[in-house]
Amino acid sequence: MSGDVGGDVGGDVGGGGAVLAGEPATVLLAEPVYRTDGRLAEWREVQPRPRDSFLRRLFAHGELWLRPGGAAEVRLASEEPLTGSWRADGPFPLVSASWPDGTGTLDGYLSEDAGGWWFDAVYTGPGRVGSAVVARVRQRFTPRGHRRVPGPGAVAAPDVASGPVSGVASARAIGVASAPARELRPGAAEPVTLPRPASVEDLRTLLDAASLRGRWRVVAGPAYGTTVTVSSASAFAEHGGGFLRLARGPEVAVGLAPAAPGAGWEVVVLAREDAPPLTLFGAGDGAALRRLGIELLAAGRFGQAAPILDRAAELHAGGEASTSTGRVIDLLGLCDARIRCAFAGSRFAVLPEALVAAADVRRQVTLGPGAFTPWLDTLRFLRETVEPLRESSRRIADLAGAGPSPSGLAAAAAECAVAAETVYGVLRSTGSPSDDPETIESSAERVDRALAAGQDALRETADRLAAQGAPEPGSAGELVLLSARGGADVLALMRDRLARSAPAAAARFIRDQAREAAGLTAGYVEIWRALLDSHWDKIISTDQALPFYERMVTLLLDLDASEDALVASEMARARAFADTLRANRATPGDPARGLGGAPPVSREGLRSSLAGHDAVVVEYFLAGDLLTVWVWPRGGPLTRVTRRVDRAGLKETVKEFGRLARMSRHDAASRAAMAAALRRLGEVLWDVVPAGLLPADPDEPVTVVPHLELFHVPFAALRDASGTYLVQRHAIRVLPALAMIPDLTAPRPGRPANAPPELVALVNPRPLPEGAQLDWTQERFGEITGVYGEAVRLYTGEKATAATLREVAGTGTVLYFGTHGRAVTEGDSDPMMSYLVVAPSAGHDGYLRALEVPGLGLAADLVILAACETGGGTTTADGVIGLSRAFLTSGPTGLITTLYPVGEQAGLYLMTDFHESWLLDGLEPVSALRHAQARAASAQPVTAQEPHLWAAFTFFGLGSVTRAAGEASTAQAREATPR
Repeated sequence: MSGDVGGDVGGDVGGGGAVLAGEPATVLLAEPVYRTDGRLAEWREVQPRPRDSFLRRLFAHGELWLRPGGAAEVRLASEEPLTGSWRADGPFPLVSASWPDGTGTLDGYLSEDAGGWWFDAVYTGPGRVGSAVVARVRQRFTPRGHRRVPGPGAVAAPDVASGPVSGVASARAIGVASAPARELRPGAAEPVTLPRPASVEDLRTLLDAASLRGRWRVVAGPAYGTTVTVSSASAFAEHGGGFLRLARGPEVAVGLAPAAPGAGWEVVVLAREDAPPLTLFGAGDGAALRRLGIELLAAGRFGQAAPILDRAAELHAGGEASTSTGRVIDLLGLCDARIRCAFAGSRFAVLPEALVAAADVRRQVTLGPGAFTPWLDTLRFLRETVEPLRESSRRIADLAGAGPSPSGLAAAAAECAVAAETVYGVLRSTGSPSDDPETIESSAERVDRALAAGQDALRETADRLAAQGAPEPGSAGELVLLSARGGADVLALMRDRLARSAPAAAARFIRDQAREAAGLTAGYVEIWRALLDSHWDKIISTDQALPFYERMVTLLLDLDASEDALVASEMARARAFADTLRANRATPGDPARGLGGAPPVSREGLRSSLAGHDAVVVEYFLAGDLLTVWVWPRGGPLTRVTRRVDRAGLKETVKEFGRLARMSRHDAASRAAMAAALRRLGEVLWDVVPAGLLPADPDEPVTVVPHLELFHVPFAALRDASGTYLVQRHAIRVLPALAMIPDLTAPRPGRPANAPPELVALVNPRPLPEGAQLDWTQERFGEITGVYGEAVRLYTGEKATAATLREVAGTGTVLYFGTHGRAVTEGDSDPMMSYLVVAPSAGHDGYLRALEVPGLGLAADLVILAACETGGGTTTADGVIGLSRAFLTSGPTGLITTLYPVGEQAGLYLMTDFHESWLLDGLEPVSALRHAQARAASAQPVTAQEPHLWAAFTFFGLGSVTRAAGEASTAQAREATPR
């Protein structure tokens, strides 16, 4: 150590105060790991990810002020400094500071060397999107200037245990009793007795007193794995020998504990082993727990808030059901707080259940028995107001008709009674819709007309009686006149109340608010997805969020918000797919390259995508037994169709056709079974689509967006009542989500918009690692290469290797595989291990797996996977995971895949016809495939239809810019084609 700088600063810090300047810090995150049930399993230290860059920025520089008297101030890259205290602990000055609002703390110790000081600390506080962060910080500080001042009067830290750091020794060093993990002593913890709480303040006091008592396991720190028994609520709160500062909650405690003598301090994380005191609270405490949890959340104390809110949710769920508006709104606030707490603590396992609960409560608020409905309130007021008017008018009419009265008085009284009775009858017969503004508006107009008619009738009666002269005071005439005038005034007030309440406008406002709230809640899933680093985690999150989206879609449909429901449907599908597509198609200088991040789906974005889309869109969504179909014609309004279906029967029909399609031989019975299955699917999935919205030109494409098991449906082969296949009426292409259209249609760098067709093909690899040789395909493949003229690179036999593919993948506009393939779907197998067979080579086994595809650097705009079940894989809410996904995210805008095994001869015939229709007849690729499939269907005898021979082929994606090849290229291809 330097005798000048180090000693001077050391003496100054030890005795008085100093100002130290910080350099960029090293930061490690202490990250909780949760079990599938959402409970804490362990902690681990990880490097900050790109999303945690705020930590590096926060500690990029800074100043540490140690003032006379023991005051400390830490100035980081934030608007407000952290303030606290410091004191000497032998050679280690201890520093404890926090932000004024209590949202973040920084506690550590300084150790001196020749160049200055090292500050080792633990940071707890808000992180990304308000989440709670625990981080270990190591930062270099150098003297910036100091003043020699009197010491703070110095409280020395108590001695720590000597000897090596062990589980028991270290646990004793932090001031608690301990036992090895295998020697737990039941009942060692001081029992917690909780009096009945009566308020939030009572709960707060109880939780603060009981939050540390009990058994804890050290899950990070020098005494890892040991068990700690705490009997005092303040055992860790003291500086001496314990935590510098406690970031604590009912199930986790984080802080600094002294290590071996002279070795500084260590971050320690404790996780509760016994039941937290929250389990002792009963049903009567639910409301107070909810309020306390929300208060703690607002104060940034996420660790304490989360289990309190979870317990409040358990108590609400176990309590008696209530439809009161106030309770339902309270539950909505509780759900929202739990979701925000889940984000704050990265407790993503809790999110699916919390989101579903929020969606259910949102339905109660909007459409349930306890929903706020101004129309019902207005109608109730009008009925309650007209009831006494009706009764008094009837009594007066009875009195006027019972005895002698002036001429016409009884008739006038009867007219008043009839007017009041008529209004009463209209109000009684008026329905009470709670969610349909149009119906409410119609009903309100009907009621207003009845009130106006009654008002006019009563005024006319009053005017007629008044024209006969002033009645004698107290006479029956005066009574009838006052009744008519008063009744007219009451009906006028009722009309005014009806106009001011504007029930139809209020209903529209409530619906708009519900739609907006639904969108905001759905946005939580987008935030969740953005916080996940792993592609698989994103896929799993979409699957886990599906029950929530099912509820949101049905709620929006019930609110007649078809477009918003379509947006929710889009948010429920292919989001990880879209992330990968966006990242892979970004230009080399684009910050999004390699990071993912498809933008959130919105109504505006969806309209923009569809405004320039070249086809009618038919999108499906399955929520339980409810099937929803949206149809968006080109330039036309959105149409929505909903119907109840036998979901189990639908799944079974899809499986049945797949099983029949995989049969090697067919007879009359299997052909009839296939025809029946395709007819059932056509009836459920296509007959519901309004025919007037579909294009009349069969070559105008229709973009179909399936959902879940519908990805396995061969849409081209669906049959109508006359037995006609859908492919004979429409060119079908399949997309996993409409939100992918902008990225699929965006120009790719280095790819000409009108590039002439150039084929790269791997056909009949040899030797095959599995499957029979495709010699017949190789012999006749010239019928396909001929339409390309000389723009062909064909690799067969031993040349059709993965190494060859890597060399030529960056060339050509069309990539063709004429080989075997297989989709991996069994059990827990990774579907990205689905493969195409190529020739084995040095370092490669001949199985081109889906996970290898993104690294090939494909240049092709159209990829043809003429192998078995290349469109298969594992189906999730995010789409089909397999070869089709791997290829579409790697560059092409169009794929031709197969849903199940295909025959060698039938497949090649179909692909030959496709190429001739595309490159010789000038059709777009999806229309060319339609022509080839329609001709194959027509060529089969009526009594021996086998649609599986052609229906497996599916156009996946949008199209191909290669279709715009010049007429000269097409003419050359025609001349080169053998006839």
